[in-house]
Amino acid sequence: MPEVNRDNNDQLNTRHSVLVSGGAGGSAGKAATETIDSSIHPNNNSARSTDQDAATGETISSEDSDLGSDDEVQSTPSSQTILQTPYPNMKFDSWEEARMHYNKYAKHVGFSIKSSTSRNSIVDKLKEKYLFVCTRSGKTEDINKQEVPPMRHRICSFTRKTDCRARLRVKRAGAKWNVTMFIAEHNHPLVKKWSLKRYLRSHRKIPKEEKHFVKIWHKVNLSAGRVMQIMSEIYGGTQNVPYIKKDISNYMANLGDEHVHTDMYLLMEKFAEIKKEDPDFYSKIHLDHDERVEMIFWVDGAARKAYKDYHDCLSFGTTYMTNWYNMPFAPFIGINRYGQSIQLGCGFLRNEKIKNLVWLFKSFLEAMGGVQPENFITDQDVAMARAIVKVFVDCCHRNCRWHIIQNVQGPLGNTKAKNESLRLELNETIDYSVTVDEFETRWAEMLLKHNVADNTHLADLYDLRQCFVLVYFKDRFFLFLQTTVRSEGFNVVLKRYVNPHNSFVHFFNQYQKVQENIDVAKDANEFDTGEREVRLWGDYPLEEQALVVYTRPIYLRFRVELRKNTTYNVQQLNADIYDIIPIRGSVFGYGRRSYKVEADLSNSVYSCECSKFKRDGILCCHIVRVMAHTGMTDYIPDHYLLPRWLTPVEEPLGTPIEVPEVPTDRKLSMKEKKVIRYGNLCNDFMKLAEIACCLDKSNTIANKHMQALESELKALKLESSKKKKGKKEVEATETITMTVDGVETTETQKVKNPPKTTTKGRPEKKRRARGLVFMLILQFL
Repeated sequence: MPEVNRDNNDQLNTRHSVLVSGGAGGSAGKAATETIDSSIHPNNNSARSTDQDAATGETISSEDSDLGSDDEVQSTPSSQTILQTPYPNMKFDSWEEARMHYNKYAKHVGFSIKSSTSRNSIVDKLKEKYLFVCTRSGKTEDINKQEVPPMRHRICSFTRKTDCRARLRVKRAGAKWNVTMFIAEHNHPLVKKWSLKRYLRSHRKIPKEEKHFVKIWHKVNLSAGRVMQIMSEIYGGTQNVPYIKKDISNYMANLGDEHVHTDMYLLMEKFAEIKKEDPDFYSKIHLDHDERVEMIFWVDGAARKAYKDYHDCLSFGTTYMTNWYNMPFAPFIGINRYGQSIQLGCGFLRNEKIKNLVWLFKSFLEAMGGVQPENFITDQDVAMARAIVKVFVDCCHRNCRWHIIQNVQGPLGNTKAKNESLRLELNETIDYSVTVDEFETRWAEMLLKHNVADNTHLADLYDLRQCFVLVYFKDRFFLFLQTTVRSEGFNVVLKRYVNPHNSFVHFFNQYQKVQENIDVAKDANEFDTGEREVRLWGDYPLEEQALVVYTRPIYLRFRVELRKNTTYNVQQLNADIYDIIPIRGSVFGYGRRSYKVEADLSNSVYSCECSKFKRDGILCCHIVRVMAHTGMTDYIPDHYLLPRWLTPVEEPLGTPIEVPEVPTDRKLSMKEKKVIRYGNLCNDFMKLAEIACCLDKSNTIANKHMQALESELKALKLESSKKKKGKKEVEATETITMTVDGVETTETQKVKNPPKTTTKGRPEKKRRARGLVFMLILQFL
């Protein structure tokens, strides 16, 4: 083994060199295969220096030092690299180079390193000494021997320290750094298998360039596992990636910590910035007694304009797991002329108490100019119902059918499983009764027929009938809705973009991306309606009219009704009344029953028992069947063409306005200039990138000029910012103006982040305590 300079300052003089193979390794000092060929000069260093922590500069000893992975470095994976074992008086241009060399040596041998101590020079106050040690240096503290052992042990693995003495010390001598001490022996087994060496701590680090890509993927809410899959494709296999999924996960977790203490201030800055671009943007914040945020509400200008046309039906619900504070997210969802869900405002609540919901609804009403929604559908929540009664006094409130049925699904599951006919009749009674009297009669007959009159769960369901059964809302405009599927669907889409461990600022940025995607989908529907053709289903002239006047998604819904009209026969009962009878079995959406249609042919007025036109705004298949039977299929009467479903003659409200061609007599605004310049530069740099990426030499040339260009542009930006510094400071104090508790204020620094909200359900501590009791019981059984 190579001789080294130890703490007793023995002078050594040996000539040797070391050739380290990729699979070298061993235990208790068998570090590498050696070949004698070069010299190690003695190093006399009798004066011991004071050691300092490399990160903090505090004076510590080598044995007690233990820095984390921030000071650990990465080596390039290569099983064929030939390098020298460090030796005393070996020279390096910098301490970073020395650390990198020692780390490469460590990977080939099979251990991990870390920075231990450092020392500043008395003369120039710069670092003059660094000590790098094996990660197993020092001693592992035995928690069982502590005077007060921890109450809760975290389940995690750790690297056991063995007081390993392997280390490398470098000291600055002029412009060079010399090795003054090197100990090669280890007192623990080394990692021999090459594929396992990538897991060693100092050989795992995400390169700076790849961190940029991880940030981008983090912004679009890609998981660490998905990011690792992408990097595996780039590297040609998971084994070739110089880090593991946990490293990506840790890095992504740290990205959200940068706004921990300034989250609300940055959010309010973001609101102020949006307010400049969108004067109609509305936001409101409510604070508690400790000046912590308790509730937030905001809505953009496009949504406020769209609400004027689409306030006839709203879906509302809350969802958790969208932010670090566990505050439930509460969006207001409407339906536009394309049958597409749109955001009409949203908020965050500390909890779903009545007073908080009342504040949210009042804020929404204030933003919308006092115009109340006509119809409102929510899940079965008592607090929501009471808040709606207090604020939206003129609207029709309905509960989600799915949530109510799900709540009784468990208790009724056994009963319905044993009696399939009961399940079918229950659904038929709830969904396809056309009058209240019919519903009451069919319900009573069902209880007697199946002998379930004493079933308390069915009795509870009957007590809630006026909250969700279709017959009680058949004349209300609920736009293809019986459930809060619009809110639930939006929440599902939103959670693809947001992470429950991120801040409000991150959430708001992702919320804007969701809004942008909604706008893009709306533009796509508009383009399809105006530019793309579809084949007609049949030969009815009124279908040609529907294709022209309706937006494409609504035409497709109407075409379904055209197809369903062929599943019915028609029988005329008297001059104005027709009985529409299904040809075979059940018709989807209408059940097995027949429907009566009253027709005034002279005035083209029709009325069907199903009330689909009143609920959804398009003619039902029963009316279409009567029109076909009487030969009135040339056109759809104008009074059955609702404006909200028609193709817009002009740009619909709430749609982003496209920038028109700029007249020659008008100068471009700064925003327009920035957009045009950005697009041109992206195209030009993309062409250069295609050429530069072909060869290493061309890539080097490109990087050289890009660095020079970046330096020049930064200098120009700095010079420009100095000239406008005074002006920007004035603007900064004026822009951060928020409505807090109904009062506009600029003292945004006083607004504190909200505390973590306790979610619904059983408290975690009680769940954990019950689990511990259960485990103790099992031990004594």
